[in-house]
Amino acid sequence: MAFEIRKSFCSICSRGCGMDVWVKDDQVIKIEPSNFQNGGQICVKGYAYKDYIFREDRIKTPVRRVGERGSGQWEPISWEEAYEEIAGKLLGLREQYGADSVMFYTGYSKWYRPVYHRFIHSFGTLNYGTESSTCHQSYRMGSELLFGTLTRPDMANSDLFIGWAYNPFYNGNYQNLSLEDFREKGGKVLVIDPRVTPAAKFADIVLRPDSGTDGALANFFGNYLIQQGKTDSEYITAYVHGFSEYKKYVKKFTLEKTAQITNIPEKQLLEAAELIAASPRFSVQVSGAAIPHHTNGMQNVRAILALTAITGNFDREGGILPVEYSREAFNTKVLWDQFVDETRPLSEDGGGYQNSSAWHHQNPDFNWEGRKLCRPKIGSSRFPVWSEIVDECQSMDLTRQILEETPYPIKAVFALGMNRRMFIDNEKLMGALKKLDFFVDVDLFWTDAAKVADIVLPACSSFERSELITAGSFIRYVEPAIKPLYQSKSDVDIISELAEQMKLDDKILRSGYEGIVKYALRRVGVTLDSLKASPGPIRIPGKMPYFPGRNLADGLRTPTGKIELYSETIAKFKESHGLEPLPVYDPPLKRAGKKKYPFILTAGGRIPTEFHSRYQNVKSAKFLRPYPAADLNPEDAEVLGIRQDDPIVITTDTGSIHVRANLTHMAKKGIVFMYQSYENADVNRIIDWDHLDPYSGFPGYRTVRCSIRKEEQP
Repeated sequence: MAFEIRKSFCSICSRGCGMDVWVKDDQVIKIEPSNFQNGGQICVKGYAYKDYIFREDRIKTPVRRVGERGSGQWEPISWEEAYEEIAGKLLGLREQYGADSVMFYTGYSKWYRPVYHRFIHSFGTLNYGTESSTCHQSYRMGSELLFGTLTRPDMANSDLFIGWAYNPFYNGNYQNLSLEDFREKGGKVLVIDPRVTPAAKFADIVLRPDSGTDGALANFFGNYLIQQGKTDSEYITAYVHGFSEYKKYVKKFTLEKTAQITNIPEKQLLEAAELIAASPRFSVQVSGAAIPHHTNGMQNVRAILALTAITGNFDREGGILPVEYSREAFNTKVLWDQFVDETRPLSEDGGGYQNSSAWHHQNPDFNWEGRKLCRPKIGSSRFPVWSEIVDECQSMDLTRQILEETPYPIKAVFALGMNRRMFIDNEKLMGALKKLDFFVDVDLFWTDAAKVADIVLPACSSFERSELITAGSFIRYVEPAIKPLYQSKSDVDIISELAEQMKLDDKILRSGYEGIVKYALRRVGVTLDSLKASPGPIRIPGKMPYFPGRNLADGLRTPTGKIELYSETIAKFKESHGLEPLPVYDPPLKRAGKKKYPFILTAGGRIPTEFHSRYQNVKSAKFLRPYPAADLNPEDAEVLGIRQDDPIVITTDTGSIHVRANLTHMAKKGIVFMYQSYENADVNRIIDWDHLDPYSGFPGYRTVRCSIRKEEQP
């Protein structure tokens, strides 16, 4: 049989880069970039995707635990046996303890989430949690609290682009092209990051604040712009709520004080502030991970985005634009949200996401009659702002709720890809999982979480399944490049078939993936058959580009209908939870402990060949860093008597890990950078489980006090 080139895509990160897969006898021979969606290139992780899907630790068949949890004793079972046992256990727990006694979780990838979310609602609970409890959603919260929508930079039309913890060369393939084009056209660039990344070489100015001090820096810029008369007073009067309170607050962030907080020289601070003030149109891109990953992270996001509000750079050309378009232009997110809402239960306390201004704006005529009542989702009482803005439970409160059984017990977890390493102090998570009455994990590989499950089901990769993909005004349906390996199934097939086994009152969900896709496309003007017949993406009929200014004209999805520097949503929880409606800066670290732990541990910085823990067992991705290592400034290393590749011990109040030293000036003095997802050096294990942002519940991965010492060899 001759080679056949089949169109597919990579699912390692959320970018979904297109791939041409060379197949012979249903075997993947090689991979090349496709021109759709990714500019004709793929990253180093994409090129290693073949090795990824053929990892030796692929789960090959459904199995049932027969020994103690974690003992590694399993017996193969059929899919029918697995479905029958899972359905019986989950329905039995629902009958005995209520639907909320089951928590449903999902990690990567994200394509099936609307279907899974609807499944959970049809089961009768709001306890839907995802890895976004530590990624992106805190940034979304900051953006929606200000603007009622997620935003994106209109870099191409800006005078100045501010990249805040911006590293498109390691994270998000081909995004670097827009930066390179912008720079070639003469645009100014300000990069802000304590770590030196490849983006820095494109910058006119680089600022290196201490980790977690970004909110103070942003408030200084806000104060400077106000003092220099560089705000847009007409815009503020028409569209901004809380400016007078904001102006009064940021006045305290003087040049001298901000230099002390951020550890940036005053001269550099002033130079950057002058550049912003001299740029009428500026856009900002804020990392959805690095900036929120502090105990003050969500407020830092608000402080940064507030700069666009006071200068008239939200919903204006060359500033930042809304990501979610109005319904009149076809928006797949709106349709999928409606798909999820069709079986939504109502929280018995009336709170949560269905109480938010954004949700009511999208669902003004929603009918609650006959809806099931359920208990508030996990994390609601502890993180009420998260609960109202994000349509998920806060998974960082899962461990506590399982162990403490308050406000109600969690008896089971059904997970599609649970990665213990995203949880801080995760030995506690593993103990909590072992306490459950029932635990199911669906995954491609034998992860630590899968090893303590009662039933494990094998999922397939993106090469082995179909998926409906939208990108801008285009839509496509990708069919499998190869047959599912071993006995694996796609996540949606598992969800749909389990819904059928459980006889959930949801005919659409039980109809299978193609039936679900047809239902989702019913108002789009594109059929599934036409997508299957097309060799490439199809433009969505009537899909129009967004015109800047439309959101402002229509009124924003905030309580006041304006940009809220003073958040009326947060104000509801000021007295009960001590939360601040203004973008107030709180230090990310307590003063106590600095003498014992003089360094700042920043966990989570990306390296080019890794993405979370997904490439830990892919040999071809180990050429840059074959062993766990921490980035340490050479000046710090000299004082400690540490040389390149020396074994070192990083210690916090929670524990220690053993790694090697990688000496680099990319690391700022006083800060040690550690990649998160090493199998044998899990840095998140030594971060206290209560080191969380009170607004978002996000872990403070990137600001932890630590000590470093050279490990003595026997």
